[in-house]
Amino acid sequence: MRKLVAALLVLATISATAQQAAQAPVAAPPAGWQKVQALAAGTSIKVKTRTGNTTCTLKSVDAGALTCNHGKDIVIQQADILTVKVPHRGRSALVGLAIGGGGGAIVGAASIPSCNGICIISRSTGAVVVGVAGALIGAIVGVTTDFTHTTVYKAP
Repeated sequence: MRKLVAALLVLATISATAQQAAQAPVAAPPAGWQKVQALAAGTSIKVKTRTGNTTCTLKSVDAGALTCNHGKDIVIQQADILTVKVPHRGRSALVGLAIGGGGGAIVGAASIPSCNGICIISRSTGAVVVGVAGALIGAIVGVTTDFTHTTVYKAP
C-alpha cells in the first residue's frame, strides 16, 4: 500500500511538472501584430475574437486585418481579435502519450504486490498494461486540449 501511495505521489508530481513545462512559453511572449504578419500563408490558425472563435487557414495579413479561409474567405479586423494561436495537436498528443504512459507504468508496477510463489500477474505485466492504457488516455487528452499550442498574438 505504501508503494502505491508513493507511486501516486510521484505520478502527481511528474504530471504537474510536465503540465507546467508544457504551458510555459518556450520563447518570449508575442511582441505584437508583426508576429501574425510573419506567419506563412497556408498556416492553420485559431482566432479568438470578441464575438467568437474560428479555426481557419491563413491567406494574408495586412496592417489592420487578417484574411483566412474556412470554406470561404473571412476578413477579421485586428481591433476585433483577442488572440491568434497556431495549434500543435500532434505534439500535444505525443507529450500526453509520454506523460500518460510513464505515469501508467509507474502506477501499474507499484499496484501489483510482490509475491512469494505463484503470481497471477507480474509487476512488469501490470506496468505494461496500465502504461498502455495511460498512454492512450494521455494521447487523447493531448489531442483534445492542444496544450502545446503557440500563441502568436494577444491583444493588449
